[in-house]
Amino acid sequence: MTRTPCSVLLAAIALLGLVACGGEKDATLDPAARAVAIAGPTACGAPLSVTGLCRNADPASFLTIDAKMPKLATNCVWRTQEVGVSDTMALVFRAQDCSAEGWVPHVYSYVQGYVKYRMDGTPDDQAMFILQVIPVEQGETPEQAAMKTLSNAPEDQRARCTTKPFSGQVVAGRTFELAPNAELKAELEASAAGDLWDACGPNGVTVDATQFWEARNGYALFHMLGQDDPQWDPASFTFYRKIADGKWIKAG
Repeated sequence: MTRTPCSVLLAAIALLGLVACGGEKDATLDPAARAVAIAGPTACGAPLSVTGLCRNADPASFLTIDAKMPKLATNCVWRTQEVGVSDTMALVFRAQDCSAEGWVPHVYSYVQGYVKYRMDGTPDDQAMFILQVIPVEQGETPEQAAMKTLSNAPEDQRARCTTKPFSGQVVAGRTFELAPNAELKAELEASAAGDLWDACGPNGVTVDATQFWEARNGYALFHMLGQDDPQWDPASFTFYRKIADGKWIKAG
């Protein structure tokens, strides 16, 4: 008969105890986070240069993730990305690294309130916009902050655009769009005669791409996803703040 060492039995008993005690808490995790919890820690890789977070896209690093986002190719993997917003604020998110597929890696940056990306080696002026970050002033709502962008819309549309709830996209905050009222929408559809149209300026709506607003704590975020599945996860955008002891903590 094979004898089981006492150390193994004790370890098994301890593990069962941890599972029993932590069952209620673990039930609150989303499927991706629960999978990481079960599998245990994965290789961290070299820490990110600003926040020091691991590059392994641990779901615990973000407010939320869209666990149903498809991989763009078989060998793509999720990596944690960051951009510095200020000396004490950073924006962290996850994006797919498809270098194993032979794709050119993406480089992310934060420039004058925008998160942008470009292929490594491509000039900065060819970078694409993916997110606009607008601070919400004291006593202001994210919707009111969004309405201010109508100054960039055609003058005859400004008074006929409003904010409306937006659904269909997983993100951490409340979603809405800056869209034409019923009268303006009918006019645009009639004049387009089946062709593409947009309304309410660059922060409004367009019928051939996905773009919307997200209300967050102290910010209004304008997402620009485009026409195809993005390489980044729009649900994962998470602000980190640097505290007095130099550590970076989630800030919403």
